[in-house]
Amino acid sequence: MRQKKLQKNYNQFFKKKLENKKIAVTGSNGFISKHLIKELKYLKIKKLKIKEINSKNTNYFNYKSLERNLKSVDYVIHLSSATGGIKYTKENMSEQFYITMIKDLNVFKAAKKNKVKKLITIGNLHAYPKNINGKLIENKIYGELPFPGHLGIGWSKRNLSVMGKIFSKNNTDTKFITLYSANCYGPGDTLDLNYGHIIPKVIIQCLKNKNFDLFGSLNAIREFIYVKDLVKIIILSLIKVNKTVYFNVGSGEAIKISKLVNIIRKKTSFRKKIINKNKIIDKSKRFCGNKNLKKYLNYKIMFNMNMGLSETISWYKKVL
Repeated sequence: MRQKKLQKNYNQFFKKKLENKKIAVTGSNGFISKHLIKELKYLKIKKLKIKEINSKNTNYFNYKSLERNLKSVDYVIHLSSATGGIKYTKENMSEQFYITMIKDLNVFKAAKKNKVKKLITIGNLHAYPKNINGKLIENKIYGELPFPGHLGIGWSKRNLSVMGKIFSKNNTDTKFITLYSANCYGPGDTLDLNYGHIIPKVIIQCLKNKNFDLFGSLNAIREFIYVKDLVKIIILSLIKVNKTVYFNVGSGEAIKISKLVNIIRKKTSFRKKIINKNKIIDKSKRFCGNKNLKKYLNYKIMFNMNMGLSETISWYKKVL
Protein backbone atom coordinates (compact mmCIF):
# COMPACT_ATOMS: atom_id res chain seq x y z
CA MET A 1 0.00 0.00 0.00
CA ARG A 2 2.79 2.43 0.95
CA GLN A 3 4.60 1.65 -2.29
CA LYS A 4 1.52 2.29 -4.45
CA LYS A 5 0.84 5.59 -2.68
CA LEU A 6 4.43 6.76 -3.14
CA GLN A 7 4.35 5.71 -6.80
CA LYS A 8 1.16 7.68 -7.38
CA ASN A 9 2.56 10.79 -5.69
CA TYR A 10 5.77 10.69 -7.72
CA ASN A 11 3.90 10.08 -10.96
CA GLN A 12 1.61 13.08 -10.41
CA PHE A 13 4.59 15.30 -9.62
CA PHE A 14 6.54 14.14 -12.69
CA LYS A 15 3.60 14.66 -15.03
CA LYS A 16 3.06 18.20 -13.83
CA LYS A 17 6.69 19.28 -14.12
CA LEU A 18 7.72 17.66 -17.41
CA GLU A 19 4.90 18.77 -19.67
CA ASN A 20 6.03 20.04 -23.07
CA LYS A 21 9.69 19.24 -22.44
CA LYS A 22 12.27 17.53 -24.66
CA ILE A 23 14.65 15.08 -22.96
CA ALA A 24 17.65 13.42 -24.60
CA VAL A 25 18.87 10.13 -23.11
CA THR A 26 22.33 8.90 -24.07
CA GLY A 27 23.12 5.19 -24.00
CA SER A 28 19.44 4.62 -24.72
CA ASN A 29 19.93 0.88 -25.30
CA GLY A 30 21.59 0.38 -21.91
CA PHE A 31 20.22 -1.25 -18.76
CA ILE A 32 19.37 1.89 -16.73
CA SER A 33 18.35 3.90 -19.80
CA LYS A 34 15.75 1.35 -20.86
CA HIS A 35 14.12 1.53 -17.44
CA LEU A 36 14.26 5.32 -17.49
CA ILE A 37 12.67 5.61 -20.94
CA LYS A 38 10.02 3.04 -20.01
CA GLU A 39 9.15 5.04 -16.90
CA LEU A 40 8.89 8.32 -18.82
CA LYS A 41 6.67 6.75 -21.48
CA TYR A 42 4.49 5.05 -18.85
CA LEU A 43 3.72 8.44 -17.30
CA LYS A 44 2.12 9.63 -20.57
CA ILE A 45 3.24 13.20 -19.94
CA LYS A 46 1.56 15.72 -22.21
CA LYS A 47 3.77 16.74 -25.14
CA LEU A 48 6.91 15.22 -23.61
CA LYS A 49 9.45 14.30 -26.28
CA ILE A 50 12.16 11.70 -25.61
CA LYS A 51 15.19 11.66 -27.89
CA GLU A 52 16.99 8.32 -27.68
CA ILE A 53 20.71 8.68 -28.38
CA ASN A 54 22.90 5.62 -28.88
CA SER A 55 25.90 4.43 -30.88
CA LYS A 56 23.68 3.54 -33.85
CA ASN A 57 22.44 7.09 -34.44
CA THR A 58 25.25 9.15 -32.88
CA ASN A 59 29.04 9.07 -32.97
CA TYR A 60 29.99 9.88 -29.38
CA PHE A 61 33.60 10.39 -30.45
CA ASN A 62 32.62 13.08 -32.94
CA TYR A 63 31.73 16.31 -31.15
CA LYS A 64 29.77 17.72 -34.10
CA SER A 65 27.59 14.62 -34.19
CA LEU A 66 26.65 15.11 -30.54
CA GLU A 67 26.16 18.84 -30.96
CA ARG A 68 23.64 18.25 -33.76
CA ASN A 69 21.75 15.67 -31.72
CA LEU A 70 21.44 17.86 -28.63
CA LYS A 71 19.99 20.89 -30.39
CA SER A 72 16.67 22.20 -29.06
CA VAL A 73 16.80 19.84 -26.07
CA ASP A 74 15.67 20.98 -22.60
CA TYR A 75 17.38 18.27 -20.57
CA VAL A 76 20.07 15.64 -21.15
CA ILE A 77 20.33 12.47 -19.09
CA HIS A 78 23.78 11.12 -19.90
CA LEU A 79 23.94 7.37 -19.18
CA SER A 80 26.34 6.19 -21.87
CA SER A 81 29.60 4.84 -20.46
CA ALA A 82 31.98 1.88 -20.64
CA THR A 83 30.82 -0.30 -17.76
CA GLY A 84 31.31 -3.81 -16.46
CA GLY A 85 32.22 -5.81 -13.38
CA ILE A 86 35.62 -5.91 -11.71
CA LYS A 87 37.00 -8.46 -14.19
CA TYR A 88 36.14 -6.21 -17.13
CA THR A 89 37.63 -3.18 -15.38
CA LYS A 90 40.91 -4.92 -14.56
CA GLU A 91 41.37 -6.30 -18.09
CA ASN A 92 40.30 -3.15 -20.00
CA MET A 93 41.33 -0.27 -17.75
CA SER A 94 42.89 2.09 -20.31
CA GLU A 95 40.20 1.45 -22.93
CA GLN A 96 37.44 1.95 -20.37
CA PHE A 97 39.03 5.22 -19.21
CA TYR A 98 39.48 6.51 -22.76
CA ILE A 99 35.95 5.70 -23.95
CA THR A 100 34.32 7.15 -20.83
CA MET A 101 36.33 10.36 -20.86
CA ILE A 102 35.80 11.12 -24.55
CA LYS A 103 32.06 10.55 -24.28
CA ASP A 104 31.73 12.69 -21.15
CA LEU A 105 33.78 15.58 -22.52
CA ASN A 106 31.84 15.72 -25.77
CA VAL A 107 28.45 15.46 -24.05
CA PHE A 108 29.32 18.22 -21.55
CA LYS A 109 30.60 20.51 -24.31
CA ALA A 110 27.61 19.88 -26.59
CA ALA A 111 25.15 20.46 -23.72
CA LYS A 112 26.76 23.79 -22.87
CA LYS A 113 26.98 24.86 -26.51
CA ASN A 114 23.26 24.15 -27.02
CA LYS A 115 22.28 25.85 -23.74
CA VAL A 116 20.62 22.73 -22.37
CA LYS A 117 18.91 23.61 -19.09
CA LYS A 118 20.19 20.62 -17.12
CA LEU A 119 22.60 17.75 -17.69
CA ILE A 120 22.27 14.76 -15.36
CA THR A 121 25.17 12.30 -15.23
CA ILE A 122 25.70 9.13 -13.20
CA GLY A 123 28.96 8.41 -11.39
CA ASN A 124 29.81 5.45 -9.20
CA LEU A 125 31.40 5.02 -5.79
CA HIS A 126 34.72 3.90 -7.32
CA ALA A 127 35.37 7.63 -7.77
CA TYR A 128 36.18 7.93 -4.06
CA PRO A 129 39.72 7.67 -2.64
CA LYS A 130 41.04 4.20 -1.87
CA ASN A 131 41.86 5.05 1.74
CA ILE A 132 38.25 5.70 2.80
CA ASN A 133 36.91 2.68 4.66
CA GLY A 134 33.30 3.21 5.62
CA LYS A 135 30.82 5.90 4.68
CA LEU A 136 31.68 7.89 1.57
CA ILE A 137 31.06 11.60 2.08
CA GLU A 138 31.03 14.05 -0.82
CA ASN A 139 33.62 16.50 0.52
CA LYS A 140 36.15 13.65 0.75
CA ILE A 141 36.03 12.76 -2.94
CA TYR A 142 39.14 14.78 -3.88
CA GLY A 143 41.57 12.93 -1.64
CA GLU A 144 43.87 10.10 -2.70
CA LEU A 145 43.59 8.14 -5.94
CA PRO A 146 40.75 5.61 -6.36
CA PHE A 147 41.35 1.93 -5.61
CA PRO A 148 44.01 0.63 -8.08
CA GLY A 149 41.75 -2.07 -9.53
CA HIS A 150 39.17 0.60 -10.43
CA LEU A 151 41.53 3.47 -11.22
CA GLY A 152 40.40 3.97 -14.84
CA ILE A 153 36.66 4.11 -14.24
CA GLY A 154 37.08 5.65 -10.79
CA TRP A 155 39.13 8.60 -12.02
CA SER A 156 36.89 9.23 -15.04
CA LYS A 157 33.81 9.27 -12.80
CA ARG A 158 35.50 11.54 -10.25
CA ASN A 159 36.12 13.90 -13.15
CA LEU A 160 32.37 14.36 -13.59
CA SER A 161 32.16 16.51 -10.48
CA VAL A 162 35.20 18.55 -11.59
CA MET A 163 33.84 18.93 -15.12
CA GLY A 164 30.55 20.20 -13.71
CA LYS A 165 32.38 23.01 -11.94
CA ILE A 166 34.50 23.85 -14.99
CA PHE A 167 31.73 23.79 -17.60
CA SER A 168 29.36 25.80 -15.39
CA LYS A 169 31.73 28.79 -15.47
CA ASN A 170 31.44 31.80 -17.78
CA ASN A 171 27.72 32.50 -17.45
CA THR A 172 26.50 29.19 -18.79
CA ASP A 173 22.76 28.48 -18.88
CA THR A 174 23.35 24.79 -18.11
CA LYS A 175 23.22 23.18 -14.66
CA PHE A 176 25.48 20.11 -14.35
CA ILE A 177 24.21 17.53 -11.83
CA THR A 178 26.20 14.39 -11.02
CA LEU A 179 24.65 11.55 -9.02
CA TYR A 180 27.22 9.23 -7.43
CA SER A 181 25.17 6.07 -7.27
CA ALA A 182 25.55 2.90 -5.25
CA ASN A 183 25.79 -0.26 -7.40
CA CYS A 184 22.61 -0.55 -9.47
CA TYR A 185 20.85 -3.86 -10.21
CA GLY A 186 17.50 -5.12 -11.46
CA PRO A 187 15.56 -6.80 -14.29
CA GLY A 188 17.11 -6.29 -17.70
CA ASP A 189 20.68 -6.30 -16.41
CA THR A 190 23.45 -8.09 -18.29
CA LEU A 191 23.56 -11.75 -19.28
CA ASP A 192 27.35 -11.56 -19.62
CA LEU A 193 28.91 -13.99 -17.15
CA ASN A 194 32.44 -12.91 -17.98
CA TYR A 195 32.20 -9.16 -17.42
CA GLY A 196 28.94 -8.64 -15.49
CA HIS A 197 28.60 -7.20 -11.99
CA ILE A 198 28.27 -9.33 -8.87
CA ILE A 199 24.46 -9.55 -8.58
CA PRO A 200 23.61 -10.65 -12.16
CA LYS A 201 26.61 -13.00 -12.26
CA VAL A 202 25.66 -14.80 -9.04
CA ILE A 203 21.97 -14.99 -10.00
CA ILE A 204 22.76 -16.50 -13.41
CA GLN A 205 25.20 -19.03 -11.96
CA CYS A 206 22.80 -20.05 -9.19
CA LEU A 207 19.95 -20.53 -11.66
CA LYS A 208 22.19 -22.82 -13.72
CA ASN A 209 22.44 -24.95 -10.55
CA LYS A 210 26.05 -26.02 -11.12
CA ASN A 211 29.19 -25.49 -9.06
CA PHE A 212 30.85 -22.20 -9.92
CA ASP A 213 33.84 -19.99 -9.06
CA LEU A 214 33.47 -16.55 -7.53
CA PHE A 215 36.10 -14.07 -8.71
CA GLY A 216 35.84 -11.31 -6.10
CA SER A 217 36.00 -11.04 -2.32
CA LEU A 218 33.24 -12.20 0.00
CA ASN A 219 34.40 -9.97 2.85
CA ALA A 220 33.81 -6.55 1.31
CA ILE A 221 30.80 -4.48 2.36
CA ARG A 222 28.98 -2.62 -0.40
CA GLU A 223 25.73 -0.78 -1.08
CA PHE A 224 23.25 -1.53 -3.88
CA ILE A 225 20.25 0.33 -5.26
CA TYR A 226 17.37 -1.12 -7.24
CA VAL A 227 17.05 0.27 -10.77
CA LYS A 228 13.42 1.37 -10.33
CA ASP A 229 14.44 3.56 -7.41
CA LEU A 230 17.43 4.99 -9.29
CA VAL A 231 15.25 5.91 -12.27
CA LYS A 232 12.85 7.86 -10.08
CA ILE A 233 15.79 9.59 -8.40
CA ILE A 234 17.17 10.64 -11.80
CA ILE A 235 13.83 12.10 -12.89
CA LEU A 236 13.31 13.82 -9.54
CA SER A 237 16.81 15.33 -9.74
CA LEU A 238 15.95 16.66 -13.17
CA ILE A 239 13.00 18.52 -11.72
CA LYS A 240 14.07 19.57 -8.23
CA VAL A 241 17.82 20.31 -8.39
CA ASN A 242 18.46 23.77 -9.82
CA LYS A 243 22.20 24.24 -9.42
CA THR A 244 25.45 22.61 -10.47
CA VAL A 245 26.14 20.04 -7.78
CA TYR A 246 27.22 16.45 -7.15
CA PHE A 247 25.91 14.16 -4.43
CA ASN A 248 25.60 10.49 -3.45
CA VAL A 249 22.47 8.42 -3.92
CA GLY A 250 21.99 5.05 -2.29
CA SER A 251 19.45 2.72 -0.74
CA GLY A 252 20.69 3.07 2.82
CA GLU A 253 21.38 -0.70 2.93
CA ALA A 254 25.03 -1.71 3.25
CA ILE A 255 25.62 -5.46 2.97
CA LYS A 256 28.54 -7.88 3.19
CA ILE A 257 29.08 -9.69 -0.12
CA SER A 258 28.97 -13.09 1.59
CA LYS A 259 25.51 -12.26 2.96
CA LEU A 260 24.37 -11.02 -0.45
CA VAL A 261 25.50 -14.27 -2.08
CA ASN A 262 23.69 -16.33 0.58
CA ILE A 263 20.45 -14.39 0.04
CA ILE A 264 20.62 -15.06 -3.71
CA ARG A 265 21.48 -18.70 -3.02
CA LYS A 266 18.33 -19.12 -0.90
CA LYS A 267 16.06 -17.21 -3.28
CA THR A 268 17.20 -19.36 -6.22
CA SER A 269 17.19 -22.64 -4.20
CA PHE A 270 20.82 -23.17 -5.20
CA ARG A 271 22.25 -26.40 -3.71
CA LYS A 272 25.63 -26.76 -5.38
CA LYS A 273 29.02 -25.32 -4.36
CA ILE A 274 30.31 -21.77 -4.74
CA ILE A 275 34.10 -21.82 -4.86
CA ASN A 276 35.73 -18.57 -3.79
CA LYS A 277 39.30 -18.52 -5.10
CA ASN A 278 39.98 -15.27 -3.21
CA LYS A 279 41.79 -13.74 -6.18
CA ILE A 280 40.95 -10.33 -4.73
CA ILE A 281 41.65 -9.70 -1.04
CA ASP A 282 39.21 -7.01 -0.01
CA LYS A 283 37.77 -6.36 3.44
CA SER A 284 36.82 -2.77 2.74
CA LYS A 285 33.53 -1.10 3.63
CA ARG A 286 32.24 1.39 1.07
CA PHE A 287 28.72 2.77 1.14
CA CYS A 288 27.06 6.16 0.87
CA GLY A 289 23.66 5.81 2.50
CA ASN A 290 20.67 7.92 1.46
CA LYS A 291 21.10 11.10 3.51
CA ASN A 292 21.20 13.35 0.47
CA LEU A 293 18.08 11.80 -1.04
CA LYS A 294 16.27 13.53 1.83
CA LYS A 295 18.34 16.72 1.70
CA TYR A 296 18.08 17.40 -2.03
CA LEU A 297 15.08 15.37 -3.16
CA ASN A 298 13.06 14.26 -0.12
CA TYR A 299 12.93 10.84 -1.81
CA LYS A 300 11.95 7.69 0.08
CA ILE A 301 13.39 4.39 -1.17
CA MET A 302 10.57 2.19 -2.43
CA PHE A 303 12.38 -1.14 -2.95
CA ASN A 304 14.49 -2.78 -0.24
CA MET A 305 17.02 -5.44 -1.22
CA ASN A 306 14.65 -8.31 -0.50
CA MET A 307 12.03 -6.92 -2.87
CA GLY A 308 14.55 -5.88 -5.50
CA LEU A 309 16.32 -9.24 -5.60
CA SER A 310 13.02 -11.13 -5.80
CA GLU A 311 11.91 -9.14 -8.86
CA THR A 312 15.36 -9.42 -10.45
CA ILE A 313 15.58 -13.19 -9.96
CA SER A 314 12.05 -13.59 -11.33
CA TRP A 315 13.11 -11.76 -14.52
CA TYR A 316 16.25 -13.88 -14.95
CA LYS A 317 14.20 -17.07 -14.58
CA LYS A 318 12.09 -15.95 -17.54
CA VAL A 319 14.95 -15.05 -19.87
CA LEU A 320 17.48 -17.81 -19.16
